[in-house]
Amino acid sequence: MSQDAHESPVAEAMAVDETGLSFGILGAFRLKTIYQPIFRRQGETLAPVAMLAAVRVERGGRPAAADVLSTLTPEEQMLLIRIGRRMAVRNLVHVGCDDPDFELVLSLSGKVEELCAEVDDLLRETGAAGLGNGKICFDLSVLAGTSALGLVAAGLQRMGSPFALDLAAASGLLGESSTQIALPLVRILPHWTGRIVGEVDLQRVFRLLVTTLKGRGAAVQIEGIQDAAQLRAAITAGADRLQGDFLHLPLLAGAEFDAAPRSFADLIGADRNVVPLSA
Repeated sequence: MSQDAHESPVAEAMAVDETGLSFGILGAFRLKTIYQPIFRRQGETLAPVAMLAAVRVERGGRPAAADVLSTLTPEEQMLLIRIGRRMAVRNLVHVGCDDPDFELVLSLSGKVEELCAEVDDLLRETGAAGLGNGKICFDLSVLAGTSALGLVAAGLQRMGSPFALDLAAASGLLGESSTQIALPLVRILPHWTGRIVGEVDLQRVFRLLVTTLKGRGAAVQIEGIQDAAQLRAAITAGADRLQGDFLHLPLLAGAEFDAAPRSFADLIGADRNVVPLSA
């Protein structure tokens, strides 16, 4: 497949509004970028350092219902996802703060042979947006168990672009003594975060797992934090980065965003049983 043929459906479905924000057009739907901040521990504070991206699908100016989206063909659903990834890169400079300097964590999905070409496309888009390769972190979990994982990871490393794996994919690498892939950012996805809080024994195992991952050179990002108890558990486990509605709700690209570091004690509020933020 040529580069022009690969890019054409995505490029033709994108437009720019009067403020410079990119949006997508897919039939009767309008596609907009939503970001959710990722925070890193800095002393006694949490500072926003990166963004997760999602797509808001609208019809007639209102969010489209799930049953309406289900009428899309598989090809249209994949096109929607690819448009969303491209918009996320283009709109990162429009996060509404004085100095939007964030990394973008971007999940990949789709057929392996097409993803390799799309990674190249997205890196070119990153350069066109005035961002360095180090500002886009690809989640390669979909490539786990394939020969493409090592090839894509090595290529990203040469270009200075970080990559991520979810816990399941990273655990698979831990069990491969012959792997040459250095563990990157490891994402603990929301369904795991919800489980570790309610079970004391699982919390102990989880802390050991995080210690093992960090011992192998990985940074650990815990996602889906919904309350102070989950935040405390994530900090206790040794998380490097944190994300979830409790820390900040998703926001549309271009919306105002306060990028000042947030006090851990303020987030916990009246609960004084606070775990110190160790390095």
